[in-house]
Amino acid sequence: MSEPNTFTPIVWTEQGLSKLLDAQQHSINMPITHVSAGDQAYTPSATQTALRNEKQKVSIIDATIIDSQDYGKQLSFSALFDGEQEYAVKEIGIWSGPNTLVAVYSEPNRQLNYKSADAAWLEVFNIAVSALPSDNITCQVGINNANVFFTESLLNLVQAQALNSKNLMQQIYNNFQIQQRLKSAGL
Repeated sequence: MSEPNTFTPIVWTEQGLSKLLDAQQHSINMPITHVSAGDQAYTPSATQTALRNEKQKVSIIDATIIDSQDYGKQLSFSALFDGEQEYAVKEIGIWSGPNTLVAVYSEPNRQLNYKSADAAWLEVFNIAVSALPSDNITCQVGINNANVFFTESLLNLVQAQALNSKNLMQQIYNNFQIQQRLKSAGL
């Protein structure tokens, strides 16, 4: 018989909560800026300041704050892990700046995902923050952008628009020539 699926919450770190409370006291925001992935499976600790075996850290590429009546305030953000690295994803870290680990997600003996070599892995994270002083939590989007997946489609669209513009200009020129011939013929 298989085990039922259970919900395992992320663990908010002491340093992350301390930074958040400090931000709240000074009326500033604590930005979520990076996500990291590692290959160790374990039960996270609130005293962690790093992942056990971080393989890759990337800037978040898109972010939204969701305020739901059913689930409270949530952060929804995405990260794109790409490059030639290959590893089993067993731990996830959420960061404020490159040095403050805010939250950790991992489970003993569980693989969360797999990052293949020379392949991109796009992950969307939804984190409930309504139990925290969430008015001071923001997301800061980095340079990388998920629109890289649309590059070829956008180039095809631009090419089609350019050809359409060229054909339209040719049609206008032909209409002008016909109009000049009719005018010179006295019609």
